[in-house]
Amino acid sequence: MHHNQLPAHILQKSSLYLIVLDAKGVIQQLNDCAAAAFQSEHTGVGTDFQELVLDKFQDKLQHILQKVTNGEILLNQRLKFPTKTSKGILTLRLDFSRDGDSIYAMGIDVTQEDKEQQALQAISELGNIAAWYYNPITKELFWSKECYKMHGIDPKDHERDQKGFYNYEAEIQERAKAYLYKLLETKQPYEYIETVQKETSTTYLRITAEPVFHNEEVIFVNGTVADVTERQEYIQKLEYSEETKNLALKGIRSGLFDHDIKSNTVYYSLAFKKMLGLSIKDDFVPEETFRQMIHPDDVDEALQRHLDNLNKDTAYYFNHYRLRHLDGKYRYYEVYGYCKKNEDGSTKRLIGNLIDVNERKLNEQMVEKNQRRMRAMINNGFVYIFLLDTDSKILLTDTASAGIIQGDFGVHPLETTVYFKNVIPLNFKHTFTNSFNEALKGTTTRKEVERVMHQGNSQWLEIKYTPITDTKDEVTSILITALDITERKIAEIAVKEAHVKAQELNSLKTNILANFSHEIRTPLNGIMAISELLLTEEDAEERTKLLAYLKESKDRLLETVNNLSNFSEIEAIKSNLTLTVHDLNYVVESSYREYDHLAQQKAFEYKLILDKSIPKVEIDEQLFRTAFNNIIHNAIKYTHAGGIVVAITSDATRKEATISVKDTGIGIEANNLEKIFDPFMQESIGMTRKYEGTGIGLSLSKRYIEILDGSIEVRSEVAKGSEFIIKLPLHS
Repeated sequence: MHHNQLPAHILQKSSLYLIVLDAKGVIQQLNDCAAAAFQSEHTGVGTDFQELVLDKFQDKLQHILQKVTNGEILLNQRLKFPTKTSKGILTLRLDFSRDGDSIYAMGIDVTQEDKEQQALQAISELGNIAAWYYNPITKELFWSKECYKMHGIDPKDHERDQKGFYNYEAEIQERAKAYLYKLLETKQPYEYIETVQKETSTTYLRITAEPVFHNEEVIFVNGTVADVTERQEYIQKLEYSEETKNLALKGIRSGLFDHDIKSNTVYYSLAFKKMLGLSIKDDFVPEETFRQMIHPDDVDEALQRHLDNLNKDTAYYFNHYRLRHLDGKYRYYEVYGYCKKNEDGSTKRLIGNLIDVNERKLNEQMVEKNQRRMRAMINNGFVYIFLLDTDSKILLTDTASAGIIQGDFGVHPLETTVYFKNVIPLNFKHTFTNSFNEALKGTTTRKEVERVMHQGNSQWLEIKYTPITDTKDEVTSILITALDITERKIAEIAVKEAHVKAQELNSLKTNILANFSHEIRTPLNGIMAISELLLTEEDAEERTKLLAYLKESKDRLLETVNNLSNFSEIEAIKSNLTLTVHDLNYVVESSYREYDHLAQQKAFEYKLILDKSIPKVEIDEQLFRTAFNNIIHNAIKYTHAGGIVVAITSDATRKEATISVKDTGIGIEANNLEKIFDPFMQESIGMTRKYEGTGIGLSLSKRYIEILDGSIEVRSEVAKGSEFIIKLPLHS
């Protein structure tokens, strides 16, 4: 007979648990037994049944309801519920079926038979020997049979509780309670080693605990106890042995390890773990964990060397690789070890020492790098380079200099003894002698000399004499390097000439401004004076004369203003615009590519993003290029790392195209953002006066863009970069 065919009064009074749910899992009816278990001010008819089960069983219940809704019958489904009774957790074994729109769940209480199973489940989940649990609601502490047996107590002894946990010393009890209370507060599992002192021996227990949740609250605690005495004693022996070895290895940055090949576990000494930043709580670490610390570029070769070491006939082991620390940096290590073999020759155990050789490796790399640099400098870095002994004998020189000496004097300085003082021009000898003698005294000197080439051109050289000393600070050789500074000297001369021109222009500007000031004040004074006279003069003839004088002053002032306006470069440009329709992508890309070589020299990202819609704009191409080139050039100049992105976008709705030049340069202070487009703003905030010579700066860029009916704005943050945004109307 199906349960829904039983008389209602039997189901209502039965010791079976009967719960009737709707299709969504909401309780429609409970019999007396179920009501006693679930009925409270918060639960009962109308409650979502899923809210009553433990958190870890909610997915299972949802799965059951889905299957039963689809017509399946599910039997012997175990679900667990929190209660406020002494049982702590109620375990029901329920059968689920559907009748019409209702789902019936009927079953029995299997809590008692499930306690021991629950303890065994905790063992399997937490991986230890004996289990216990604690109910924070009822304050009940339950020990499994194995737990009592571990402590030498008969599980059937009525006084087992007094002989168990509460028989521990007060200090151990308080420590256990402290860990338990912390778990209830933090909702985090814990694990620790407890030392139990007996009259004739010491026992080490590893205690673990795992919380059980309902509605994200801890309603139960599962735990385990494991006797790890043998393991702890073994570790202590290893640590004692390690201390002895550490004394022998004092002064060497190293750590010991013991690798059991069969179990693939590795014991690392305390010094080893500290050196690599491994957790000191873990006694044994899987080999795979260690391999993951090896640099990706080294791991394959290191693994192959490891296998070759294990398989070779000799017992001695050597390997090397880089290892990652917790800070993410890699250091160089070498491994020296000894392989203990089985009878068949296979390795069963590897005992070794990991030695930090990072400083040595870095020094070796530095020496090699310096040697490469020296070779590059000798052949490419300078026009001429010579290494001389204290008698000026040439010990080393570059290929080009050796060829010149051989061509001019018929001797090769690296194949025969050649003295530098004998193979230099006569006009250099006096300078050489003075500087060489200073270098022999330990003083570094620099001299700039002009050399006349065969074609009659001048070549400027900066010659540096560097003394090289030994460990006793005695000069053993002199390094002479000659750097071509011709371009710099030409630039210096040009700067001086430009400075003179700038002074002349400044004087001219002062005179012009003084003249215009006079020309403006004079007619203004006349206008003001005549206006006052007109207010009081009543004679018609005199008023006519005054009006004539007023017109004369007015015409003079207007002429002055017109002259000033015509003097302005901007007005001249406006009157000579050549507006044509252009592909904005093409114009911007052309300017962008002009500065590609400058970006490559700085070795940062230089990126252009074009607009796929190919926007058209009506502009004076030359005027736009002048303004836009200045923006790009500024971005490259003030960006030293990161990169520059030039992006073109268009908005058909707003009928405008946008060009963004975004860099990661030095940025602009917030209080200068509004002033950045003002004339002479670069000088006022201390920026280099890069564009004054040509008259093109950010101020002119803004004016040029505005002449083209566009706009320009800037966004910036100091030390993070700037973004200049140019907007132009789209050509319709």
